Amino acid sequence: MKRKSLYICHLLLMLALIPVFSGCNTEDDLIRIFTGKTWKMSRITIEGKENEQFGAIVWDSEAAYNQSIELLKAESNFTVVFEGIEVNGELSGNNVTVNGVKVKNATGTWTADGKNGNISLNLKISASETDPLAKEFIKGMQNVFKYEGDENQITLYYKEGQTTCLIGFAKQ
Repeated sequence: MKRKSLYICHLLLMLALIPVFSGCNTEDDLIRIFTGKTWKMSRITIEGKENEQFGAIVWDSEAAYNQSIELLKAESNFTVVFEGIEVNGELSGNNVTVNGVKVKNATGTWTADGKNGNISLNLKISASETDPLAKEFIKGMQNVFKYEGDENQITLYYKEGQTTCLIGFAKQ
């Protein structure tokens, strides 16, 4: 009986140590998060004011605001598509396509680091936006430095002077 109890104690100790020796992977699966889908902008705001959907934008009039919202509703506006292959926890030299309103199929490359959440985009943009929401969207996409999220939603962070702004996306 004593031998059986000792055996059970050893077995429980070994099972308890499995997590210690197996390690923990805190690195994001970048392919699962970013690729294989179209991302549609759902908000663009200032850090600390996440409850304001468009806190980073100031419109001249209610009519201008309403026009921006109508443009946002168009399926192909305010979207991003990431393509790539992950190597050792990093993506680089991969394709990204960004669509604003007048800026269509702005392509470039992107890099992301699944360990620290850094991201950068290098976009070739050949048009300019006139809509306030579209202007801020394109400016933000050109200055992205950090990401958070999963395969259903992502948040991209960018700087506007000393202010940190964010663009929220949902899977389309």
